[in-house]
Amino acid sequence: MIIRILIFISRIFIGIVFMFSGFIKAVDPWGSAYKFKEYFEALGMEAFIPYALTFSIILIGVEFIVGFCLFFGLKFRLATWGALLFMLLFLPLTLWLAISNKVSDCGCFGDAIKLTNWQTFYKNVIIIVPTIILFIFQKRAKPYCSCIKQWLLSGIGVGIVAFVIWYSYSHLPLIDFLPYKVGNNISEMMKIPDGMPKNEYEQFITLKDTTKNKTIEIPVSTYSGDSIYWGTGTKYKYISISDAKLVKEGYKTPIHDLTINTASGENILDSVLAIDNYTFIIISTKLEKSDVSKTKEIYELARWASSKNLLFIGLTSSLKEDINKYITNTQASFMIYNCDEITLETIIRANPGIVLLKKGTIIAKWHYNDIPTPKEFEKEYLTK
Repeated sequence: MIIRILIFISRIFIGIVFMFSGFIKAVDPWGSAYKFKEYFEALGMEAFIPYALTFSIILIGVEFIVGFCLFFGLKFRLATWGALLFMLLFLPLTLWLAISNKVSDCGCFGDAIKLTNWQTFYKNVIIIVPTIILFIFQKRAKPYCSCIKQWLLSGIGVGIVAFVIWYSYSHLPLIDFLPYKVGNNISEMMKIPDGMPKNEYEQFITLKDTTKNKTIEIPVSTYSGDSIYWGTGTKYKYISISDAKLVKEGYKTPIHDLTINTASGENILDSVLAIDNYTFIIISTKLEKSDVSKTKEIYELARWASSKNLLFIGLTSSLKEDINKYITNTQASFMIYNCDEITLETIIRANPGIVLLKKGTIIAKWHYNDIPTPKEFEKEYLTK
């Protein structure tokens, strides 16, 4: 009886964890793909980067289905093996991450819940215990229905995760956990709240110990507060002073690395966020890799916006020559500015995608498959 209760609790617990983790990543498959890219770079496996999205979809699908089957008691042995292999892979991987810190976080719960690498490792240590229990006692678990029904019910789990992945890939994430979600004001998300610690910087002075012929580096505050370093007859000789260095990181705002840079390097972000009317920003992480199937719809919207005196600009991380080539090939009539690639990937999971702003607030975001026509936009936003 105790074993049966233990199996039941372990099955439900592991099932919920795997389903939750799989679903959270399924609503944002591109987010998991970017995390795979980080892993491949950290492991020196750059050759696999082009397949990051494929690995992401496979991981999400397997994780969710294993959790679904365990939770509902379907194909128990197969699901138990899947959970064990999963944990045998990720337990040592997360230990390596915790020690090396080569990736900021494992991404096990997508962008919904951020864990440190050590927290992730401890979480996996906890999870592997009920996983081993299920594996040891898997023969004692009795199926709730026939084999055929188990396969059919498992197919429902496959259908659920497949639909969520497809929708979030073909449109935008079903749930947006990122700071650029609709309704957020960018200016407010860039402010440091009162009372929160700010970054602390320090300059360092390089001195030469003339008696030992060695150089040392000390903070300016230490140097100025002790005459041993500069007083009459000191054995230290001044060499140089550094630029200010970050010595203690303070509160990091949800949005902290957004810029809109002109070709000359001027950041016009503040002026764009201050515009009272609607502003369209078409975002393409890399213009040379952007989907061109909706170019006609994009340019139709751009021309209409111009006729209504609404700002329509582009934002990309592409190099200047690639921007010029894109403008020449497509006859783009709007200005294109520069921004960091990772920031653009965070703003919208589409290449290209459009963000609608008003007074710095994100009013709407569209995947290139969902770009509204001028008539649809007028009906939704200008006639209310």
